[in-house]
Amino acid sequence: MKKIIDFVANRPVLITAFIFIIFYFIPIKPKPFGDGDFHTGTIQLIEYLSNNFEGEIRVNKGMLTLVCYLIPYAIVYPFKNDSYFLFSSIAFSLIFVCLSVNFIFKAIDLLKVSNKQKAIIILLLSLFPIHIYYAMGVIGEVFAFFASSLWLYFWVKISFSKNKIKLSDFIFLGLSLILLYGTKPIFIPFIGVFSIYMFFFKSHWRNKLAFFLTITIIPLLIFIESKSHKHGQEFKQYAFRSQILWSRYELRDEPFNWIPQHGKDEFSSTDYLNNRKKRIELDSICTVNGYDRNEYFIKWVLNDIADNPLLTLRQYSLKFFQSQSFIISPLIKSKKSPFIKYSIHIYINLINFLLVFVGVFTMFKLQKVKNYKLFFPFLFFWGSALCYVFLLHSEQRYMFPFRPILIFLFAYWFHMKNEKSLDFKET
Repeated sequence: MKKIIDFVANRPVLITAFIFIIFYFIPIKPKPFGDGDFHTGTIQLIEYLSNNFEGEIRVNKGMLTLVCYLIPYAIVYPFKNDSYFLFSSIAFSLIFVCLSVNFIFKAIDLLKVSNKQKAIIILLLSLFPIHIYYAMGVIGEVFAFFASSLWLYFWVKISFSKNKIKLSDFIFLGLSLILLYGTKPIFIPFIGVFSIYMFFFKSHWRNKLAFFLTITIIPLLIFIESKSHKHGQEFKQYAFRSQILWSRYELRDEPFNWIPQHGKDEFSSTDYLNNRKKRIELDSICTVNGYDRNEYFIKWVLNDIADNPLLTLRQYSLKFFQSQSFIISPLIKSKKSPFIKYSIHIYINLINFLLVFVGVFTMFKLQKVKNYKLFFPFLFFWGSALCYVFLLHSEQRYMFPFRPILIFLFAYWFHMKNEKSLDFKET
């Protein structure tokens, strides 16, 4: 048994690749191309580059996601076949999933947990491989997962490897935030607050200068995005209005309907339908009176929060759990029996909430022992994602980039059990 445990503990990447290949043949997967933005945008990017930088690129979401998909798409572009685009992207995603797991366990290795405990963590990841599920389509989640895994490793290393910190560690820390913004722009509040934290972080000025010079690429990315797609800003404003309005109806009349709402179909909740009616109503008022839509929608939302404080508190409380519960849409909307569908969802969320509750407990312990080097950055990351799902649209994929930190917090819980003296306590 010890040999098996040691084999598993020392080969998290190999085990991840093996499970990835098995998962590829499981029929339940996300929509192959999501909403199509990354698929269309990457093809347009290839054509833009091949036409001497002429043309238009759809950049409705994270621009760097298009860059990440550029390689697998370029390899099969001559065939111009969606099946080839999908297969090439999934094969490319395998590399990023394995790299992500590698960096997560490099961070865990700094805790010096036992092989048995590492094997337990690998088992948890294998029993519910949501990071692999999200890699089965052109939806970009895998690159955000990689970005947060990269950030996790270099931040843990910088925080506690006192004699092994290099200038390059701060550069890679900055690069991880660039990729995080470029794949999940919703984390810009975290990046801003963490950058302020880094300004006061105790380290040599050259290290901090390297970090800040690196993340100056983010404003450049924002500028390029605004110029590359003339309709992009219009789409983002529309998405913003829609999401803040939807946030006021989410879990309102149907507080326990946590199925993702993506359109008017048989699974649409009363809340979603009421939200659509209100959006049409507010749009009509703005059209008739010439109001600025963003300002009017924001005003209506703020008034609704002020008029319904207890409802808002209930919504936010439920959103904490709903946003971190994984509802596999293709499965829940399939023709399989309710027993199978709900048994699988109960199973995956029991595993998921084990990570969440241990993560909450470990965060409390980090604060209690004054390990602020981990506590505050992790709080900024988790808090940024939670604020987004509270104030805008709540969906599991917005919380997904925090998952590497949840895994690390689970490992840190093992570390605390092993080391009662807490040798990582800040002095």
